[in-house]
Amino acid sequence: MKNKYSLSSNLILITFLIGIVNLFFYDYKSTQELVIFIAILIARYFLFILIKRRFEWSRYLLILIIIRSIYRLCVVMGEVDIHPVTKINLSLQVLISMLAFAILYIFPKMKEWLSDRRKYLSATTVSDPQH
Repeated sequence: MKNKYSLSSNLILITFLIGIVNLFFYDYKSTQELVIFIAILIARYFLFILIKRRFEWSRYLLILIIIRSIYRLCVVMGEVDIHPVTKINLSLQVLISMLAFAILYIFPKMKEWLSDRRKYLSATTVSDPQH
């Protein structure tokens, strides 16, 4: 993966744009709910900038947004009168956010672990000349 930061930040930008679409489809029951939604949108955009600029601590904000998105998805999926587009968009936001997290932190760790494993395996086969 050449530039994991730009790919991940672009995925977060996509979740931001999906959130803007949800702004028009979801019927907010209170002003407080609308304010929280707009704050999460601002946090997503802020996260986009942080990841683009390669701040390592942005992972914590990304984890918080993923947890909040999963919670919101669980709440919305239980309601019958919610527009189906909102449910699909929230599902996409969760999946894309998790993919962005995986690209930034999980895949590089797996790649590092596999390369260490290969070094270990190749070292044991070379050092055993009996076979």
